Amino acid sequence: MVFKVKYSFSILKLTILFLYSCVEPFDAETGTFESVIIIEATLTDEMKTQQITLTRASPLEGDATVAESNAQVSIIDDSKNEYVFRETAPGVYTSANEFAAQPNQGYQLFVTTNNGRSYVSSSSRLTIQDTDEIDELYAERTNDTGNEGISIFIDNVGIGANTAYYRYEYEETYKVIAPFWTQNDLVETPPGSSQLDLVIKDQEERTCFRTELSNTITVANTNAFTENRLARFPIRFIDKDSYILANRYSILVKQFVVSRDAFTFYETLRDFSGSESLFSENQPGFFAGNIVSETDADEKVVGFFDVSAVSSKRIFFEHPDFFPDGPLPDFVNDCLQDAPRYDTLLDLVRSDFVRYLRENSDPEPFEGPYIVVADICGDCTVFGSNVVPDFWEE
Repeated sequence: MVFKVKYSFSILKLTILFLYSCVEPFDAETGTFESVIIIEATLTDEMKTQQITLTRASPLEGDATVAESNAQVSIIDDSKNEYVFRETAPGVYTSANEFAAQPNQGYQLFVTTNNGRSYVSSSSRLTIQDTDEIDELYAERTNDTGNEGISIFIDNVGIGANTAYYRYEYEETYKVIAPFWTQNDLVETPPGSSQLDLVIKDQEERTCFRTELSNTITVANTNAFTENRLARFPIRFIDKDSYILANRYSILVKQFVVSRDAFTFYETLRDFSGSESLFSENQPGFFAGNIVSETDADEKVVGFFDVSAVSSKRIFFEHPDFFPDGPLPDFVNDCLQDAPRYDTLLDLVRSDFVRYLRENSDPEPFEGPYIVVADICGDCTVFGSNVVPDFWEE
């Protein structure tokens, strides 16, 4: 059985809306709804600083969540070892020290929010059998429902004869090259003087790297297979015209061996997301994870705490490897050239909206002294980082 779940706030918001579903006509103000806490917590067997995310959402406040800050977060194992988490970004809590989940050890999550409400998970543990690894990660040229592109697949041979449950995440990194980079830039010197001067750029702005995390959760189990393995399992499809393939591309795929309960939780998310009407008579009601409120037994909590074994693989490739006849995908911006009047140009430079391309030797049809392009067209740091990732290979 294989399916993919869109793992974004739209799903979580949908879940929250189910809390208040009814068969009577719906008419309510936003203020009549309580916010719902969302807890994202997966402890892994990787030796690292573990991470837990806390947010809140109201059902009618649009597609956004609000960070749950200033909470007390910890994990306690069966041996009474406590692992304290500290807030390192709004709503993001990381363990004070690196640690890894140990086989056959139970772990429990505890959260106390700034307003004094407490939440606790059921105990979760990693078993020795939960050690399956990705066997192969590879890319192929494919045609997905009429769209040509590149598909990412994994092969996996499970350990043991029992059914295995998996969740997959990926992070992709691709090279960004500013198509109209020059070594010079326009700056107002000194600030407030209304005097624009050409200066040599003091940092790398031509070649950068952008990393994006998957916004889907892909899950699978081996129930329907004669043996405990996945073959040619699809992780990602990228259209051949997507800019992320314009230069060198890399993807890191992580495989989480999850519990049956965790799998069921995400399977239920899939079912809820496919509902045609939020307020129909067939509403299945709120589904529970394994995190509950200790303060109020009736409070709804969105989230699941799981302990997973993780394996990962990374591959690199380029567009011509699969489409040697081209063309390469277009840049993300049309990069129109303009030479605005000096006063307009000054405002654009002050706002950091443009980058210098060249002097304007022909005043027709332009008006100003310099030809400029949108910032992203001449400065890759607008779109990515100019620091080469440690893992990068050419």
